[in-house]
Amino acid sequence: MTSHKNSRELKPLMTTRRGVLAAGGVAATLLLAACGNSESKEGKQASDSGASDAAPALPSPTQSAAVSVPFDESKPYLEFNPDSEGPVVELLVDYRCPHCKLFAEAQDEDIRELVEKGYITYRVYPRPMLDKRTGLTFSNDTASAVVASWVEDPKLFWDVNEAMFALQPESPEDHTPDTAEVAEAAVKAGASEEVKKAVLDEKYREFVATVEEVGQEREVGTPTVYIDGEEWMGDGEQPGTLKVELVKAIAAKAKK
Repeated sequence: MTSHKNSRELKPLMTTRRGVLAAGGVAATLLLAACGNSESKEGKQASDSGASDAAPALPSPTQSAAVSVPFDESKPYLEFNPDSEGPVVELLVDYRCPHCKLFAEAQDEDIRELVEKGYITYRVYPRPMLDKRTGLTFSNDTASAVVASWVEDPKLFWDVNEAMFALQPESPEDHTPDTAEVAEAAVKAGASEEVKKAVLDEKYREFVATVEEVGQEREVGTPTVYIDGEEWMGDGEQPGTLKVELVKAIAAKAKK
């Protein structure tokens, strides 16, 4: 798989960054930098593919609901639709990363639609990357909650995923939920008391650590998206942009 240096700025981050910086000052600057974003692309410009770009029509759906893979500790990701004939889409995400939350708000609805209809294989790598920067355990706790919920029932993923982003502080000066609060949020999103216990007991800490190793090996920050092994360099905070590229990739594979 192609590795890319840690130069992950998506174009609209230069605008949304202002609001975050105004709220958090120096601490916000450090946190945003820790997400792996920078003001330069080291000579490589991000794709400016917008939602208005023409995309081919999708072929007929191959299924009516997502097919999930049972939790496997040997694989550092959570996976939907392993047998899809469409592209393999990978997302490296940290629930403390402000850019990841903005990405989710812009792209998750489209991603979920394509997953549910079997158009793509989708792999999620929940990383605890920012804990080293903050000195807290929020990234680990939220990643662990997502994993524990998946172990219980992969159908919980989207609701728990959304719940973890909802916990994200608006600025570094705001209260950061502790482990107990993260565990309780997972329960409110539909998970059981067993999931809560797994989060409190740090049952998946080692697994989440192996996920972080993947991000370190690839030398990327968050959010990072790969389509069939190639890093997507598009405008991740503009709704519809990722779907345009995925529809093109789906249509191309359908012709083969």
